[in-house]
Amino acid sequence: MKNTFNNTFKSGLILSTALLTGALAITAAFTQGKAEASMNIASVTISAKRMTEEQKLAFDAAQDVTQTVLISAKRMTADEKMAMDRAEQFERQQVAEKAASRKHVQG
Repeated sequence: MKNTFNNTFKSGLILSTALLTGALAITAAFTQGKAEASMNIASVTISAKRMTEEQKLAFDAAQDVTQTVLISAKRMTADEKMAMDRAEQFERQQVAEKAASRKHVQG
């Protein structure tokens, strides 16, 4: 009786270990694929105020050292991305409305 219990226990332990190892391997494979895919989507948007030629020359003449740009970022959540997209759409809409009102006033 005791021998049967030991064999059943050992078999269950081996089977549980094999199943756990398999589940971890599958999870790791899917997680690695998502990380590689998300790393290829990076994009950068740089915006600045438009300067006249005189402003550009004055800016360049005032600089004695090499300019250094520090860029830092963090991964955004889905909610943050949606909020940013809405803000950009709102901003584009405002620019379009201003342009349309300028045409209406000029025309």
